[in-house]
Amino acid sequence: MPLAVEIVLIVIGVLLLAAALIGSGISRRLMTIPKMHRAPRVVLAALGVLLLAGGFWGMWTGTEKSAPTLADLRAHIPPDVKSTLNCTEAVESPKKGVELDCSTQGSVPDSVWYVMFPDVNSMQTYWMQESSPSNRQGTQCNTIDDYKRGSKTTYFLSDQSITDGDYACYMDGNSTVAIYTDRRYNIVVMAEESDPQKFSDFTNWVDNTSQPPGPTDTTPPTPSQTPDGS
Repeated sequence: MPLAVEIVLIVIGVLLLAAALIGSGISRRLMTIPKMHRAPRVVLAALGVLLLAGGFWGMWTGTEKSAPTLADLRAHIPPDVKSTLNCTEAVESPKKGVELDCSTQGSVPDSVWYVMFPDVNSMQTYWMQESSPSNRQGTQCNTIDDYKRGSKTTYFLSDQSITDGDYACYMDGNSTVAIYTDRRYNIVVMAEESDPQKFSDFTNWVDNTSQPPGPTDTTPPTPSQTPDGS
């Protein structure tokens, strides 16, 4: 609903409530205003409340960004991922988000998920919950020791002064896990490899294949909560 319509509804609702009030006890002191019968006052008051509720509800829901669709997310899956992995809708998706499960037996990595959110803050909240503070002790994600320590870093696609996303890595049992954000599209990418012997192939896939395609010269929004103030 357009904002102008919501404002009009609220204004009319206030006027109707005021008319109902004036037509009640106040009219006894304002002799120039005839006293209104009870039934019309009730009708005016009810309409006023309904219009106010509708106007405020419209304003509140208008500020909520609509959830992305699977088509929105599929448009940002890298071509190499589409051609080599089987990406299907996840059984469960996080609140406000839409998720594709691209896990494919025998692939590297063996588990991959892409999750898209309607805004940068809900995306960042999900990333910070999934990566966990205990898994963000170090400052790099280059070696197996970085993963064992649990590390975090930020990355830049083009302009080195603009942070395009946050990156975390850790071990889940014997599996290496990388999870990063793409602020351009409010996407979280999470990948897991259970074979330590494939660590090099895994990190190469994350760094060079998994990144959602698109312009690298845009200035993405910065979430209100970041692990390092970036």
